[in-house]
Amino acid sequence: MEPREFKDFVYEQFARISKALSSPKRFELVDYLSQGPKTVETLSRQTEMSVANTSKHLQSLLGARLVKYTKDKNYVYYSIADDAVVEVLLSIKGVAETRSADITLSRNEYIGRDETIKSVRLKEIFEEIESGEVILIDVRPQDEYENQHIPGAMSLPVQSIEEYLSSLPKDKKIIAYCRGPYCQFATQAVEVLNSLGYEAYRMEEGVNEWKQSEFVH
Repeated sequence: MEPREFKDFVYEQFARISKALSSPKRFELVDYLSQGPKTVETLSRQTEMSVANTSKHLQSLLGARLVKYTKDKNYVYYSIADDAVVEVLLSIKGVAETRSADITLSRNEYIGRDETIKSVRLKEIFEEIESGEVILIDVRPQDEYENQHIPGAMSLPVQSIEEYLSSLPKDKKIIAYCRGPYCQFATQAVEVLNSLGYEAYRMEEGVNEWKQSEFVH
């Protein structure tokens, strides 16, 4: 293989990855799958695409080996290929945040409700979580919690959080987390809890950020 031929080959392979993630919808699909395995039908609902379009995008991601699938009876479950793909997602998000102030402004407005929602970082409250001084709740769907969650967290899906209020003490701070900095579930949960007299905070990080942190044992 000649030098030019070699370089053309490897850079084409590198570009396959960026090409697969160049679609906003495909990036969104990979982001959802980083939370746990999902069917095409579930992904279709979450991304508000037709099942046909969802399947087409998934095929592109399969071609780039960013996702994989398994079959269970009549269902096909897609999942992230491995943790290296999650690292790519987090890296791209981080670079985008530093290059676009609009991202941060939009997030502060939509997720932070213009700073009316109190937020905390994992490093600020890790010791309190470890000691049980605060209650950590995971407000993602149950299947995502079962796939993986931060140790010590209770599963209280935001859609049914009011059904579980009896399990939450009012004399402790409640820390809610969801899929990370761009997920609104924790914001919704904190709004409900605060309106009912709880002292609730939204944690910036989700499971993927926790896995990349210094606090993973």
